[in-house]
Amino acid sequence: MFKLMFDNFSKSIFIRIICSVFAALLIGVVCIFTGSHIIEKESAKKLKYLTENNAYKIEIPLEIIEKTSANLSYIISHMVYTKKIQGDSPYSVDYVEELDAIIKKFSTGHSNLIGIYVYLTPEYSFDKKQNTYFYAKSSLTDTIKKQKIEKEKEAPLKKFKKDVEEMWGEPYIDKLSGLYAISFEKPIILNKKVIGFTRINISLRDIMKILSNIKIYNNGQSFLFDNCYCVIFGPKNIQQNNKLLLKLLTEKLKTEDSGIINFKQNNVEMVSGFLKLKTGFTYVITAPKDDVFEQKYHLQQLITGIIFMGTLLVVLIMLNI
Repeated sequence: MFKLMFDNFSKSIFIRIICSVFAALLIGVVCIFTGSHIIEKESAKKLKYLTENNAYKIEIPLEIIEKTSANLSYIISHMVYTKKIQGDSPYSVDYVEELDAIIKKFSTGHSNLIGIYVYLTPEYSFDKKQNTYFYAKSSLTDTIKKQKIEKEKEAPLKKFKKDVEEMWGEPYIDKLSGLYAISFEKPIILNKKVIGFTRINISLRDIMKILSNIKIYNNGQSFLFDNCYCVIFGPKNIQQNNKLLLKLLTEKLKTEDSGIINFKQNNVEMVSGFLKLKTGFTYVITAPKDDVFEQKYHLQQLITGIIFMGTLLVVLIMLNI
């Protein structure tokens, strides 16, 4: 009888231990799942915020150029209108004196300025041979020059006549300064008619500096692409090494201006945040998933440790009952 009672007692303890362990495991799994889901969601939000915040830093100097160009085009339009009414022929032919003063004013305070160019159609440059002229002022020279533009280079003018409001050009290496640069063009409109356009060329030196100083998690990288997905900033071999990322990015940008992309690179799980800028450029940050969701893995390790210690404690307590 005593043996039967002992057996029943042992079975009771064993059942309690099993139930306690099972309950601890169940609670632990629920905690891991819930906690991981919350942290993963917050980590994704953080990645999106980081992308937007970094992109904003890049857009500030670019927006300054856009506003400068818009103001420049407006003032030149007003200047042309005034001179046409006055009919002052020496100035109506070349506008050099007025444009020199205007461009000097607009070039002040822009450390990245490479050059300012003003294009005017034959109708408003009053040229008998119907030549289109442009007025150029480089940051390397103090004088403004009037030059004839070749017909094959009038493409921007034709685009603006087709209701194109403004456009950023493709990045290039400036021959005079040797700097990586980009241009922004804005039409000059008078009486709802395009009479020319302005072009401001700036170096991307400060933008490169901004991007270089941004830390992307522990092992992340940032990229800046132009409209054709050519790399403005970032490893130049991205086209070869990240073909999948570029493919997914191209597809996503057809329907979304911002978002998150998950992909694999060299058997490593990666995650990227992207944002289409107002300029048409695309800013992308990419990092290993382990870096982005680091808190999630720490939580999993912590809860696993707690479950193990809790289960061990339950077993010890039950054995001592």
